[in-house]
Amino acid sequence: MTNPVLTAELALKSFYIFNSAFGPKEGEASWLFVLTSHPFTLPDSLQEEKKVLFYHPQDTDIDTKIKDVGLSEAIIKFSNTFTKDDSVQTMHTQKTCQFYYQPEPGYWMIMTLSVPFDRKTRDSGDYNEYHGDTIHDTIYQSVLRQAYRMFRMFHGTFQDNLRPNEELDAQANLIGRLEAFYQSYILHLQMKRCDVVDAFGSVQYLPLNQLLFLRVQNFINMIEATFAPIKHCIFLYSDQVVWSGINPTDLYTLYEYFHSPMFDQLAQSKQTRPAYVTEQGKCKRYTLMVCRKVQNISLCLLLDDGAVENEQSLYLELNAVVNPQLTAISSDISQHLQSGGESSYSFGCGGGSSSSSSSSRDDSAPKFIFFNELNLQHRGTVRLGQAQYHSVTGSGLPNDVMNLIVDLLDDVRSNRSSVMDETIVKTHDDYWIVKRSCNTRHVFIILNKSSTLIDVTEETKKILDQHVKGIFF
Repeated sequence: MTNPVLTAELALKSFYIFNSAFGPKEGEASWLFVLTSHPFTLPDSLQEEKKVLFYHPQDTDIDTKIKDVGLSEAIIKFSNTFTKDDSVQTMHTQKTCQFYYQPEPGYWMIMTLSVPFDRKTRDSGDYNEYHGDTIHDTIYQSVLRQAYRMFRMFHGTFQDNLRPNEELDAQANLIGRLEAFYQSYILHLQMKRCDVVDAFGSVQYLPLNQLLFLRVQNFINMIEATFAPIKHCIFLYSDQVVWSGINPTDLYTLYEYFHSPMFDQLAQSKQTRPAYVTEQGKCKRYTLMVCRKVQNISLCLLLDDGAVENEQSLYLELNAVVNPQLTAISSDISQHLQSGGESSYSFGCGGGSSSSSSSSRDDSAPKFIFFNELNLQHRGTVRLGQAQYHSVTGSGLPNDVMNLIVDLLDDVRSNRSSVMDETIVKTHDDYWIVKRSCNTRHVFIILNKSSTLIDVTEETKKILDQHVKGIFF
């Protein structure tokens, strides 16, 4: 008989960035050894340290940093003997799980997580029971990739920052930028709260009727025509996207930024900041300006970089022009939603309609998640992302069910041969998961009850007819 006496949750153990090209070249260390009369006065660690561009925790000793980077280099080199490219992504051990990502040639980002465990006791003594299966590769690989995209959004690529300034050489300047950004970014990462939204990389869109949507579109066209520096707009209502003029991946990055403490900290001191958006395969620099919330609306503007001489003057002029119109639009949208205009959509993932919220209160009630890969949109009756931690009990899903949904999505992504397919899975604790896919659109239906396959099929048909009728199937 065993009894748990201590539990350790999933945690970030280390996060580092390196580039082997900045270290000693082959034969360089031995050449230095020959030339100096006191070889120990110029240790190889001084050369190896140059590879390390960023390391968290910051107070880690240099020997540990060099050892970790050297081990990562060895694993990457070993994996390349079996593949033609740098395709290593994950390495699991009993106590840790390490994720690899090469966002740019030569630059590697490594994230190491501590595997959660229970400390148990038995007659022979205490032991740790590790739960490595709770860490899903796709979810946390997406978290690592998002860490790069967030840096690129506001600072450009690593290579773009490898340039000297008046005080620092190129490498020191890059290291300074990485430390300034990631020391703050990592503090706000909540690894144990990552879920399918991180794997989706998606946001919620607010469905409106044609008249309201056209009104928003006309408003966007008006301000872009009135203020020449404005090139793109993002229109949010209650943290749901109504309109976006940028690609879905960059939209998700900005959406995550708007909901992070980093945005709140910067908003107190600055009204604008640089932003790099991908257009036609290239990174283009803009100036990001966020107009403060007018009732439930947030308006985010991307201005032509360098086109505005007085940003404060433009900000005040914009507020004077748009605030009255935003107030009227917000009132009309609110009235539309209160009248039940959104009921056919049931967008409950992030705090949508009251009907979907009330249905989510019952843990055994059927739930669904809809995901569109084309525009990176998700919606449904399951609280996802940060919303599930500020909502009623029973509106989220167990970790193993979340991981199984991601497994089903991975299966679809790895097999694009079939245009349409359906998979039904039953878990050991009586959860049924039905996945239907058509091209790039997927719906996951979650039932938590002891049922027969016939009952599950009938319940699935009922949910599809009610929530995603006319979208596909």
